[in-house]
Amino acid sequence: MSNAPRRVVAGLDADGRSCVIHDERIAFPAEIETMAVANLWSGAAAGPVADNAAPLAEGLAPFSMERLFGPFYSFMFVEYAPGLGRDDPGMHFTNTADHFFVLEGEVVLVLESGDVVMRAGDVGICRGVMHGWRNDSDRPARLLTFVLPAAPVASGG
Repeated sequence: MSNAPRRVVAGLDADGRSCVIHDERIAFPAEIETMAVANLWSGAAAGPVADNAAPLAEGLAPFSMERLFGPFYSFMFVEYAPGLGRDDPGMHFTNTADHFFVLEGEVVLVLESGDVVMRAGDVGICRGVMHGWRNDSDRPARLLTFVLPAAPVASGG
């Protein structure tokens, strides 16, 4: 696939600082009947499964940072305005696995060991590391983000 998405995985270096631990174009396997599927990321479940019988109101709850520290997962549409994070990228840490897909524009993933420019079509995974966001462009950047609770990552992973 000529425009295969790029996958960037942030983890911890040997000194325990957030860094890029993997960066590659995602290979699509041969077409399976009428569709092609590429795994963007998967991992072992370490706790209870999602409750599909939970009240609808739970799924429609508005975004709040507090939910990122609780036993919740979130699937979000995020828009970063031009110039966002230029003075302060909002460095933060949660014990979550953050998965994001850049739909439109470009955004800078700020890590302790350096910055990574992510463009439309790129996929990123932050594995419970210190990170922030910046939009250096003059256009909005739009992302789909899936965040779920996770066990802490060890240095070098």
